[in-house]
Amino acid sequence: MEFVPLNLGGVFRPLRFVNGLAENNINPIIVTFEDNEHLRKVQSRFDYGLMDKLNKDIRVYRIPLDDMSVYYENAFSRFKNTYFNISDNYAKAWRGNLFRQLPGIIERHRPTAVFVTCPPFSAAEVGAEISKKFKLPLILDMRDAWAKLSMTPLGSYFHFLYKKDAERKAFKQASAIITVTPQLKRIFQETHPGIAANKFHLIYNGFDFKLPPSLPLRSESISVKGSINIGYIGSFYFDPTARESMLRPWWKKRGHRMLQYTPVKEDWLYRSPYFFLRSLAVLFGKRPEWRSKIFFHHIGDIPGWMEPMAAELGVKENIVLHGFQAHDKTLALQQSFDLLLATSEKVMNNDHYCLPSKLFTYLRAGKPVLGFVTKGIQRDFIQKSRLGVICDPDDISASAAAIEKIIDEGVGHELNVSFLQEFADPVSIKELVSLILTVNGDRSRDNVI
Repeated sequence: MEFVPLNLGGVFRPLRFVNGLAENNINPIIVTFEDNEHLRKVQSRFDYGLMDKLNKDIRVYRIPLDDMSVYYENAFSRFKNTYFNISDNYAKAWRGNLFRQLPGIIERHRPTAVFVTCPPFSAAEVGAEISKKFKLPLILDMRDAWAKLSMTPLGSYFHFLYKKDAERKAFKQASAIITVTPQLKRIFQETHPGIAANKFHLIYNGFDFKLPPSLPLRSESISVKGSINIGYIGSFYFDPTARESMLRPWWKKRGHRMLQYTPVKEDWLYRSPYFFLRSLAVLFGKRPEWRSKIFFHHIGDIPGWMEPMAAELGVKENIVLHGFQAHDKTLALQQSFDLLLATSEKVMNNDHYCLPSKLFTYLRAGKPVLGFVTKGIQRDFIQKSRLGVICDPDDISASAAAIEKIIDEGVGHELNVSFLQEFADPVSIKELVSLILTVNGDRSRDNVI
């Protein structure tokens, strides 16, 4: 569904995939949203420079959405959307136009498989429908949890059951299901023990640039630099209202909110820069001379809670909000930073399961990462790759000390290139090509839609 020129975190993996497939004798046919007024009502981040990164021989069909604002135009429609809907509304707004044009596309290109990447999760339902209607094998690329994604509470336990069943039906129809981390693969298998375990495959998020045999990680100390700039690129996906609703016990809620259900407890305050900024405030208490020399930069849509949070912690003068920027401008700004911040939500009584693509963007910059990350895949990756320093968000004093050390002394060591090569695109593309050929009966050339 989502593809360039949309500038969203989820478009870069499929962009790299389709370019890689085209280089390996597999012909991808892209079917995505048309850039029109209806899409622009629900998406504001576009970067037409990203189109230059797409292989010019790849055919792209752009099919219009209907108006999605009808689902959010007033309080009643928003209530209906929350309590009588278990998915995003993209499939509803796109399905009619899609299936009017799809038979002609299928007839013209005669694809041998359907490849769908999620989120948006309704894409999995549309993909399953296409697979059944045209009798094509379905490959699902699941970049995130679906039924057990817990950014905000569901309307009730029955909403979860309905969502879980939608996930099960899509997985049942699929010939192969790709996940991006071992932790996410385990979540899907535990949620759906009736789905054959060998349907699930692991292809990590990765990077499309070459690494040298050895790669130093360098950052100068504040005594050398004079000032230190710490950057974060992208969204935090944190909503204070949703967090309060998720963590509040049901008996303290009122009315229909007492029925709300969360399949997995996750605290998204940990995804925000809150614990980093708290540590910075503690550091300034110890080293007041640094208050005018250390700055935190955020590139991305500016959340309404950011400045009040910084003001509450006494570091408002130390944050620089750049807002949304085009991809090339983002990379240039990133290169100017001394350190880069990584955060992760806290999954209660379990591991964090997402390895965000921004870590590989950070890798490209060659700058050390301050990892305010919880137990899970992101912490493991930073440690094994030697990409940066782990700061425990639950131990502010120790985290402040870790920041002080890296700023006072700088960083100078070699990255674990042999470990990082496991995430390079040639490895991921080779695994994807092998999977597609297996699903398609090992044809020498295939069209994949």
